[in-house]
Amino acid sequence: MGISSRFRLVQLLHYRSQPWLRGTAAAMTEAQPRKTGRSNRIADVDRKKVLVIDDDLPLRGMLAAALRQHGFQVLLAGDGGEGHRALNIHHPHVILLDLAMPEVNGWDFLQRLRETGHMGKTPIIVLSAHLRIDPQAVLQMGVAAILPKPFNLTELIDLIEHLSP
Repeated sequence: MGISSRFRLVQLLHYRSQPWLRGTAAAMTEAQPRKTGRSNRIADVDRKKVLVIDDDLPLRGMLAAALRQHGFQVLLAGDGGEGHRALNIHHPHVILLDLAMPEVNGWDFLQRLRETGHMGKTPIIVLSAHLRIDPQAVLQMGVAAILPKPFNLTELIDLIEHLSP
């Protein structure tokens, strides 16, 4: 895929077939990669910001590298407390959230968003290997989508593009 090429999202039916993904696939028609001919300082302003909240350092590093390679600006947090501070300072376009973390876990992060009135303002994608409850219950907390670990990186990037303004 070239930088200036347009590409068609090929997994539209996959999103429609997954009951835990909120919204429809109809809005996911085409995406266009960002042009990178400007200086880095100016280009950073236009890049979509993704906040990754996960206690798994190798996973955070892998996600950061992959998302940056696809043109995203990446913010990293090791737990929900750091994530909440990053959210208030940087105002990301999308949040990737693990639920099972020490200290302030993903559930606490979601509860704090609800208490402060931030729930629903930024799309949240839950990435978790430890979903022991009904996915609908997680969606009712206000998250936009759930991807169980291990997840497909291409699907995640397409989902971020779809959910970010």
